Amino acid sequence: MSDRGDAQGSRGRALLANLKRIRQPVTWLVLAVIGAGQVLGIVRLALLVFREQTPVFEAFQDIGQSIMSLSLVIAQVGLVCACLFVPPATGHAVRLAKLSAWVLAFGTLLQLVCLLLGLAASVNVFGVIMEILGGLLDVVLKAVAAGVLWVLVRGVRSGRLDLAPAVPEVRAPEQPKAQPVWQPEQASGTAWRSARDAASGARPDVGAAPSGEADPGKDQPGEAEPVTPATPERRWKPRSGS
Repeated sequence: MSDRGDAQGSRGRALLANLKRIRQPVTWLVLAVIGAGQVLGIVRLALLVFREQTPVFEAFQDIGQSIMSLSLVIAQVGLVCACLFVPPATGHAVRLAKLSAWVLAFGTLLQLVCLLLGLAASVNVFGVIMEILGGLLDVVLKAVAAGVLWVLVRGVRSGRLDLAPAVPEVRAPEQPKAQPVWQPEQASGTAWRSARDAASGARPDVGAAPSGEADPGKDQPGEAEPVTPATPERRWKPRSGS
């Protein structure tokens, strides 16, 4: 039971990590779809007016109903908030929020113009009222979405709102360095102070400096030790008789 719970928890964490990784590309994609819808609406308006010879007010009424989708606008606001405030914040979160605010504001203004000009194409008072109520509600919701994005951008830039902190990188623990087995200060040994002592069979001095190192109080290596000349032995001779 615990193994199954751990597996489900790890699967959920992996899914959440994948969603965090793709949130910025998805936000760019939704923004591109919204912008493309606005461009296509303007192109369609031009085709209706100049190619199909549709009355101007009827063309604006037709375009105003499909210039920008409210569901895409709400999704764009949610994705921008996820990029800004879900740790860690994405690298281009502020720029993406500002660009989204501009696109939504332009689309809302364009839809409002289409709504006002399309009222002249309504044939009766009831149609005008329904068009005003439905169109204004849609425009107000999109204007609120654009305003929310502008508030977020200004709040982040002024410092009143903080971006989500970056997740610190987990570093592997450093392995302790292996201590050397042999320590110079713990080294001990025996050595003769000179080759003469070694040849004579004298006992070595414990802790004495080896033959290759300088021994304090002694002549440095390379200098010959002073040799005392041997005193000639006196032989006994009988005193000559007087």
